[in-house]
Amino acid sequence: MEPPQGIVIPLKEAHHLDVSDIGSKAKNLSLLVQEGFKVPDGFSITTSAYNQFIKENKLFNIIDLEVFRKTPSDMRWEELWDASLRIRSAFLKSPIPSDIEEQIISQIKKLKSSSSQKDPKFSVRSSSPAEDSSETSFAGIHESYVNVESVENILESVKLVWASLWSDRAILYREELKLDSLKSSISVLIQIMEEQTISGLAFSQDPSGNKHDVVVVEAIQGLCSELVDNEKVPEKWIIQKFHRKKINHSRPPEYASNLLDSSELNHLIDTLLKLEEYFDLPVDVEWTGTGVYLTILQTRPITSISDSNQERQWYLTLTPSFVNLKKLSDKVEKELIPQLREDGSKLAREDPYDFQGMELALKIKERADVYFKWKDIYWDDFIPFAHGIRNLGTFYNDLVKPENPYEFLEILKTHDLLASQRNRELYNLSLILNSFPELKKQLKEILNNGFQGKELLNEVISISSKEFGASEKSKEYNHFCQSFKNLLDTHMDITYENQSLKDHPEIILQNIVQLSEKTTDNKPKTETNPQYYLKKLYDTAGSSRKEEVDEVLRIAHLSWKLRDDDNILLGRVENQLLKFLNRGLEILIEEKRISPNSEVVLDDWEIIYNALVQDDGSLVVLKERNQQETSLKTNFKPRQLIGQPSSPGIVTGRARIINSFEDFSSLKSGEILVCDAIQPQMTFLVSLAAGIVERRGGMLVHSSIIAREMGIPAVNGVSNATQLLKNGDIVTVNGYLGLVVIGEAEFSLELGDEIAGDSL
Repeated sequence: MEPPQGIVIPLKEAHHLDVSDIGSKAKNLSLLVQEGFKVPDGFSITTSAYNQFIKENKLFNIIDLEVFRKTPSDMRWEELWDASLRIRSAFLKSPIPSDIEEQIISQIKKLKSSSSQKDPKFSVRSSSPAEDSSETSFAGIHESYVNVESVENILESVKLVWASLWSDRAILYREELKLDSLKSSISVLIQIMEEQTISGLAFSQDPSGNKHDVVVVEAIQGLCSELVDNEKVPEKWIIQKFHRKKINHSRPPEYASNLLDSSELNHLIDTLLKLEEYFDLPVDVEWTGTGVYLTILQTRPITSISDSNQERQWYLTLTPSFVNLKKLSDKVEKELIPQLREDGSKLAREDPYDFQGMELALKIKERADVYFKWKDIYWDDFIPFAHGIRNLGTFYNDLVKPENPYEFLEILKTHDLLASQRNRELYNLSLILNSFPELKKQLKEILNNGFQGKELLNEVISISSKEFGASEKSKEYNHFCQSFKNLLDTHMDITYENQSLKDHPEIILQNIVQLSEKTTDNKPKTETNPQYYLKKLYDTAGSSRKEEVDEVLRIAHLSWKLRDDDNILLGRVENQLLKFLNRGLEILIEEKRISPNSEVVLDDWEIIYNALVQDDGSLVVLKERNQQETSLKTNFKPRQLIGQPSSPGIVTGRARIINSFEDFSSLKSGEILVCDAIQPQMTFLVSLAAGIVERRGGMLVHSSIIAREMGIPAVNGVSNATQLLKNGDIVTVNGYLGLVVIGEAEFSLELGDEIAGDSL
């Protein structure tokens, strides 16, 4: 029989086509239709339709620019998310070719007319040729949409499924599997939604690979997608495959009785084993309905038996569903952040010099337990919750379809971030110095004399009595001094690169002095009105979706604030452990039990703890650490570096490379800050910079947020930025185009207003 012709094929005919045309999901389901299994009626949109859509809209030029300007392995996840957002926006704004659209609409009409449902809803799912083989599983990597109603929404969902081929998680996963993204394509499967009350998953072998002679069944009330997305906890059975003996059974408390009776369970297992026999492989099945209404939604080989899907599961955690985001937001806002804040404050109330021996050891252990607990929470909860911002980005762009895919960021502009509060306090202290030149002169002398740490604080405090006596200026100075001490206690009691910022007030004071001499205004900019964009979003969504918009925005604002705050709050807890570790180290040095040149890191806590507990005079040896050579050996001096535009504007200045904590005090007002990655703990340096060049990329990284707030041009995602640029290089940062030009500007478009930071 000749294979069916066309680019939109009914599911019952699609089994004749190759997997490269319709993907594994559609191919398997079409084969099951031929074998008499109950499968929802539908049709497949072949990969040819995707290729035609790409070609007619010239979208590969955009894909090539976004994804292949650097190798994916050289791009951070956040850079890939930015690229994916821009690709997604381009797909949504591109029309489906008229011949494809007509065929899709025709098939939808046929399905509606033949359906027993009065007004059926549809699922729109990916069916990639790379999906669901015996070696790899793309389950959940590409987008799927359920309960889609109107033709207009079905067509838009098709474009979104096509665009998901270029999502960050899809690119990363293909990279992990060493698949060629240039050869990737995707098919779409559209089916009528089955109206059943019970759905679930079933495995013809233990998916963990521990047992081959059991089947595993999971069931929930509701859509199968709610189980796949981990939105609901299922009732679960583990049953001996052939003797049907129940090995284990668990039921969540919300279900008063079993969702499946014994006959329904046996019928499902019979069907599962028939599928395993037909495909001659252990199978993973998505199903809905029970008994005679049992319907197969999807079947694929169980790849998790060989643990090959661990990376896929990690990528999926980075993009939790909206339901899980809501659950996570309540946990983060009401439980985790208040507790993290309280833990940091509680630990900071104790001084390590008040403890000796066993007491000090126990305090170190207490802090280590707290810190490493929070470090795990950071990875398990805080990092996935960052998706709240990205969820707003896709939500806003899908609805509003703005020309600028980052328009949604205007809604999130806020000065409630801890880093923003700290930067405003630095700015206010610099204003005091501008109006108080005598004090600025004295502080400069203290810095020039090389005072550091507590000695510097003592010198600063002594200025009042020595220079100003009981004069009116003494009151002004005392205000500065108290504000400076509050700044250190409130915002600088954190760790960066194993160093406590609070223990290095000279760096913070140097920053304030330099900030007072910067010629441009560093006060946070508020040039745009978020209300305009909020109104745009609400108007487009309509009154029927107001509550949904409210919730998306609530989560996004919390996610935005947490993005910086979690690092700073965790940094405070980290600093309390570091302070007590350093005190323990001092004692061991005094007792001559450890080298006087030793330095500790957080992972050394058990060594210091055990040494203090034993107190037997034995020598203490810290772990050896590999010193990796990271410099880029090249005589090549590029003229132009390509990155991503992260904050608009153009400026020319002299480069200042910040590679480590020791470099913090070298940054001069008006220089171009060049670094590998700006962490929240160090964003106070941004206030001094005329521009930023960063190796790490992304519109939502910390430097981008602060730079846009300050109105500072920035380019990030610049590979080897700290090796290719040198201190003193004249560079032009073009934050509109994402370009960094090295050397004197030759064209008017390269020019900034002036060469900043001229004094080295």
